[in-house]
Amino acid sequence: MFIEKIVEVKKAEVQAKKSQTRQKKMENEILFLPAPRNFVEALSRNAPMAVIAEIKRASPSLGTINGDADILHFAREYGKGGAAAISVLTEAHFFKGDLSFLHRVKKETPLPVLQKDFILDPFQIYEGRVSGADALLLIAALLEKEQLVDFIDLTKSLRLTPLVEIHNEDDLKKISGLDLPLLGINNRDLKTFEVDLMTTLRLRKEIPSSIKVISESGIKDRKDVTLLKRAGVDAILVGEVLMRTPQPASKIKELLSR
Repeated sequence: MFIEKIVEVKKAEVQAKKSQTRQKKMENEILFLPAPRNFVEALSRNAPMAVIAEIKRASPSLGTINGDADILHFAREYGKGGAAAISVLTEAHFFKGDLSFLHRVKKETPLPVLQKDFILDPFQIYEGRVSGADALLLIAALLEKEQLVDFIDLTKSLRLTPLVEIHNEDDLKKISGLDLPLLGINNRDLKTFEVDLMTTLRLRKEIPSSIKVISESGIKDRKDVTLLKRAGVDAILVGEVLMRTPQPASKIKELLSR
């Protein structure tokens, strides 16, 4: 499975740079950082359907999408188009991302920023906070339940918003009973990388209405947005279709019918 290769590479990367000294330094830095931007509030302000626009230069399933993309240009365009927040891929090997993208995007836009990576170690959560993240993706399938609970608690203690992502019914069982402000449903199967919007429609029925639900992957046009809105989805995370268009702002407006 390709996901296993990603995890293997990420674990090696984290082990190579983590140390008690570096973590202690980050913990001290965090004490003096400004409060993160309110990710949940930003989505609520853009009800009934908010767009989280993603900066993603490449992916394992799609290859290079826009390898030389000017991330600051896209950040500006996303704001002009009416995005509620920006998602930034920081994984370097397979997505051509970088932690430095977080600070660069934050300087360019007032929107809250979500860090998307493969979080496998608490060190990465401190790293994300220091690097400018306002929210952090936690993939349920990659973590044991106890570990997931610990990561959620740590994320909240650093005043970040945790966005827990699920892919199927097994993940849904794993997050049962957890106090989550947001829940992402990824329509991409982690094993096959195939995409099916019906994943969101199927799982949304099992999630309490008190949790804001974000549908991720495979959203291409207004028809898809309408389908998800009728299913009770609160926000969509859109990357590929925006990264491929010369006019990202117009595409966001099209998706929202603005």
